[in-house]
Amino acid sequence: MSNRNINKILIANRGEIACRIIRTASRLGISTIIPLTKEEKDTLPADAADEVHILESSLLNETYLNAKLMVDLAKKYEADAIHPGYGFLSENADFARLVEKSGLIWIGPAPEAIAAMGDKLTARTIASEAGISMTRALSGGKNEILKNHESLKFPLLIKAAAGGGGKAMKIARNTNELKILLDDATREAQSYFGNPTIFVEEYIENPRHIEVQILGDQSGKIVHLYERECSIQRRYQKIIEESPSSFVDETLREKLVTDALKLSRKIGYYNAGTVEFLVDTHGKHYFLEMNTRLQVEHPVTEFITGIDLVEEQIKVAMGFPLAFSQEEVKTRGHAIEARIYAEDALADFKPSPGEINLVHWPDSKMARTDTFFASTTEIQPWFDPMLAKITTWGLTREAAIQQLLKSLKNTSVIGIPTNLPYLRELIKTDAFINGDTTTHFTSTHKNQLIEAIHPNGSEKTKLLLAAYSVWLKYYRNSKSNSIWTKLGHKRWGDNYEVTAGGEKYLVGIASREHLDYIEWTLNGNPMDAIRHIHFSQNSMRFLFQRNWFQMAWNVTHTGELLLETDGHTYRLTPGFYLNPNLKFKQTNSENSNEIKAPIPGRISRIFIPEGEKVAKNTPLVVIEAMKMENILNAPTDGTVKTWRIKEGDQVKAGQILTDIEELTKEIETKTT
Repeated sequence: MSNRNINKILIANRGEIACRIIRTASRLGISTIIPLTKEEKDTLPADAADEVHILESSLLNETYLNAKLMVDLAKKYEADAIHPGYGFLSENADFARLVEKSGLIWIGPAPEAIAAMGDKLTARTIASEAGISMTRALSGGKNEILKNHESLKFPLLIKAAAGGGGKAMKIARNTNELKILLDDATREAQSYFGNPTIFVEEYIENPRHIEVQILGDQSGKIVHLYERECSIQRRYQKIIEESPSSFVDETLREKLVTDALKLSRKIGYYNAGTVEFLVDTHGKHYFLEMNTRLQVEHPVTEFITGIDLVEEQIKVAMGFPLAFSQEEVKTRGHAIEARIYAEDALADFKPSPGEINLVHWPDSKMARTDTFFASTTEIQPWFDPMLAKITTWGLTREAAIQQLLKSLKNTSVIGIPTNLPYLRELIKTDAFINGDTTTHFTSTHKNQLIEAIHPNGSEKTKLLLAAYSVWLKYYRNSKSNSIWTKLGHKRWGDNYEVTAGGEKYLVGIASREHLDYIEWTLNGNPMDAIRHIHFSQNSMRFLFQRNWFQMAWNVTHTGELLLETDGHTYRLTPGFYLNPNLKFKQTNSENSNEIKAPIPGRISRIFIPEGEKVAKNTPLVVIEAMKMENILNAPTDGTVKTWRIKEGDQVKAGQILTDIEELTKEIETKTT
């Protein structure tokens, strides 16, 4: 086919993938346009894209999921092509067709290939015809599945036919669970994908998740770029990916890549795509699905092959043939990627949207960081919680792990909970180092990891107050013209009042001057001296109790001192500052029966009608935020009073949804 030039691309996406596409397009001399919500218009660097369109709405169905809008914007800005990135409309065959029908170039596979692999049932049929092994499954409505499920062996995995990303996936281990979870999965499938069709398949216990990157041109030439191991997941979403897999030998690798190419050729696939497999403990592989787009984890493949996948996507879309053969695709070394999420691992990976006050990414010589911000930003609740991907390379897997650990230690995100402390501990476990990485990794090592990242009570408080003393001397009491210096702290002599973790403390600093040495007291008691202090803008390093500590710090506009250590952000309130509790705690007060939204989000379901009695811990309402469902339970036995919201409403953090009228003992006696 004849080549078509691409001079300008509309990126129908946002966040780090938009920035990633811009980098390659810019290097190729191609200009870019990106759509941004009003809340995010100051997020991307000013020179990130050549043109920016500010969207009128923040609702997904009116913005990044609005196919007509994206095509209209491409035409308005005279783009030649649309790159969908991943997520949103990237695997929407109707969108791809609309792009091509409008005379624009679609940077992706043929719409027919997207449609074939987008429906999981159709994909299974095609894979079966290609002779690729897979698990046994059943499809149909709830009643049909319940009637015929005995032909399969429990446990069963329930999936959305139009699904992906772990959404609407449930594990049923008996018939009763299957009955309940079929309803939940159907509802979630409709909510996430607009298609309630589901199916069930036999669940493989403790498998590995291994995928093959493929790349094809429009003349029919197709190659593989080897495999990636993506087994470490939470909520069926990946958090660590690496290439090559430490488990795959040459025999298994040949089987995986052969099946991936066989499936791709059967559907006439071109552009970048990924065929995913589950591999059991015996090394037998089963077809899982095909993702007809660029993958989040593509950097690890780029590291070991030296091939820029976005560049190849653009060239293939222009009609150019692949410039290399399968024999010319060589790998070198090992690469590992860690995804940084706005979520609290100590609260079952609960999403944590909010303001990021300070960020520091590792030096580019240390790691590749794919992200969309480099300074203060507001993380919105409407989008996926991924903040960044940090990828390292080494000649060996061991070298790549050490480089990743070093890189994560040199990463700071201050202001909201992130999974940084979790990732730092995860890659230090013996299981990870030994390559014992299955899809059950996070559940198997849950207690070990939670214990490792949990703040260490009084000792942690002493450390934070020592850091506060350093900050007092080198920032607050320096010659700075800071407004906080001018206001001064609530103090008596050289004693300073501060609140940490809800408790008030009195920190005293000796008036004697030392260049890198502080003598201090805590509530009047002498403490170990703080020595060898190195203090700079937003960073401090010192020796305390025979240990070195490195911390990032930031002062908010309200005067709070934020300290980051071990990946956690801690808030210290100086004595002069009366905390207005601007940040809503993410759990309901034990002394209150009010049900409040812990985070901003959308009310996707209300379980209990007004006036109905409920038992403690009964699910009441579902808030959807950052592509996750958060269920709020009844804090006590009682009666649900008036709902102040309805399904579909957007709510703010701290907004009262309803409250529970607690049952008296007399009523409880009558109802038991």
